[in-house]
Amino acid sequence: MCLARIEFAGEEEQGPDVFGDVARIERTAGGLRIIDLFGNTAELDAEILSVDFMESVVTVEKRATAPASKERH
Repeated sequence: MCLARIEFAGEEEQGPDVFGDVARIERTAGGLRIIDLFGNTAELDAEILSVDFMESVVTVEKRATAPASKERH
C-alpha cells in the first residue's frame, strides 16, 4: 500500500517533521489535522500547496502568523 507523505515547502532536507503513511488530511480552523495509517493524529499550522498523486506527496507550507493588532486611542 502506498500512502501519502507530507513534506514542507522550501526545505531541501526533509527532517523529522516529515509525516509518512498519511491516510487522511482534514482542514481545521488551526490549519491541518494529519491522521496516519494507525490513527495517530497531528495538528499542523500549515496550508496545502500541492498534491502529487504520482509520487504520493502532499507539500505544505507553514502559515504566516498574523501580526499583533495595534489599538489606537
